[in-house]
Amino acid sequence: MSALTLLSQANLAAVLNKIPGKKQLILESALMKPLDRVAKMSVLTKAGVEKVFKFERKPAPALPATQTRTYLVSANLIQAKFVADQISDSMTTSTGKIHVILMPRKLLAIEKLFEEEGLAGVVELHEFCWEFIPLDDDLLSLELPSFFRSHFVSGDQSGLPVVARAIWGLKSLFGNIPNIFAQGRSVKKLLKLENLYNNHFGQPRNKSSEIGHLFIFERDLDWTSCLLSPLTYEGLLEETFGISCGTVEFGPEVTKTEATTKLQLSRMDKMFDKIRNKHFATIFSVLGVTAKQLSAAQAAANTMNVTQMKQFVANDLKVMKTQSRAVALHISASEEIQKQKGTYFETQLPVEHALVSGINPRDNISYIENCMAQLRPITIPLRLICLLSHCSGGLSLIDYQRIKTQFVQAYGFPHLITWNNLVKVGIIQVKGGLSQESNQAVGKLGIVSQHVAGLVGAGKAGNFQQIVKKLNLIPPETNLTDPSSPGYVFNGAYTPLCCKLVQEVLKAGPSLANTAVGEALKLLPGETIHEYSGEPGNKVAIILFIGGYTLAEVAAFRWLQTVTGYQFVLAGTEGCSGNKVCSEMEKL
Repeated sequence: MSALTLLSQANLAAVLNKIPGKKQLILESALMKPLDRVAKMSVLTKAGVEKVFKFERKPAPALPATQTRTYLVSANLIQAKFVADQISDSMTTSTGKIHVILMPRKLLAIEKLFEEEGLAGVVELHEFCWEFIPLDDDLLSLELPSFFRSHFVSGDQSGLPVVARAIWGLKSLFGNIPNIFAQGRSVKKLLKLENLYNNHFGQPRNKSSEIGHLFIFERDLDWTSCLLSPLTYEGLLEETFGISCGTVEFGPEVTKTEATTKLQLSRMDKMFDKIRNKHFATIFSVLGVTAKQLSAAQAAANTMNVTQMKQFVANDLKVMKTQSRAVALHISASEEIQKQKGTYFETQLPVEHALVSGINPRDNISYIENCMAQLRPITIPLRLICLLSHCSGGLSLIDYQRIKTQFVQAYGFPHLITWNNLVKVGIIQVKGGLSQESNQAVGKLGIVSQHVAGLVGAGKAGNFQQIVKKLNLIPPETNLTDPSSPGYVFNGAYTPLCCKLVQEVLKAGPSLANTAVGEALKLLPGETIHEYSGEPGNKVAIILFIGGYTLAEVAAFRWLQTVTGYQFVLAGTEGCSGNKVCSEMEKL
């Protein structure tokens, strides 16, 4: 997948080389980590960049006469206005054209903004978008943090051409993909856009593809995999510390020093690779065994002769020290996870299991109400409310009104925005529709929200339990130490829907008619596209999530490839999690 990075570097260099002379590059902070993955400073230097600054809302850094000021920022109106303000303020001290590179694409609205700000002849706009960024051997991301909100909350599909362009980039490197399966509201439009890129830029030159299958899923097919608590080590790192562009930052509570440590999560870290997909219940035993092995190896060094000691120092000592530090770090991180999550998980996980299974609804609601009364972190009751609604086909009108009132009273009236966005997307629904309360408290707003939910996000209400039964998404029994099902990632409560769909589609071959998966697809939102060329192709499959993948799904697919013989490479617009879904809903 390193070819994708080289292609991104070439595209960035091509854009920078269009700008004459030496450059002063001002970068939006949100783009720094992804750009560092794509192009190190050496690549920028070759393209004429002499200085790099972080964009801040204050006067621009001094510009030497030999340099051209160049901005690299996200293509949104708010960020563009900040840039325009800074350019306007600096026009008294600097002359010459200023270049703005928009990521991921140039928008007419931003061109109009610069014109309205009186910068039409001063600013020249460019566009750049990196290809899929390889975060690991089997994990690709476009790192588009604004995509989820614009696509699912705002109903803005202007991000689809960027995804289509990235698919075309994959095909240009690895050849045409013979077998395609896609499910979702926007997949037909996405594939049509990708075909336009084929016509505009040309078909892939390599006719024999290294990739046999492409699966495309929209995130709103399976909100459950976002909302459930992941139980793999990597998933809990995301929940506890947050992972940004494949990197986690541990604070003093983990490092046991005043300094913080950034850890890049990939297979290059042998210790992390050993435990990343393990169920958290087994982590301490695995780390304990490794620690004992390292202690035994260090003890054996005390009995070595001089020759053996020289070989040990030359070959093994550095590796052993690195592993010892890694074991200590992961033990500290695991202790912090247990400290933060352990007290909740004993009671919360059975409730999550019951919600997915559709049992004990009154007990589940009582637990959620207790969480709100105790003012637990907002994401805990909010995710449970979303699970309750999504897995039971909506809330009754009485439950909806009572839970909404308690939620707003507990966490504040600004979170009415959060609640209404979840209604708008369709994660929270009312059985029979919100129009029932038009004569009561909500009035016309409820009706509008329900109509918008039908247009923007909501799935086919009431189908979740049917889908679970048709596809056997609740495993009968799960061994957490040696899993027999990908459902182990959720403690045996649920098998990620997209993982099961991929498994069944690969098994079904050319026709999905008269199969359980074919019947289940009729219950899912959006259209189904199944293009089977008749060639089985290489046993390599790209799984693309429009809206982002969860780390629980990543672990589930890693398990699945051990039993199917396929190599699965997951790709997405970005990473996704239950906490991210909640935080995106908090914004106006």
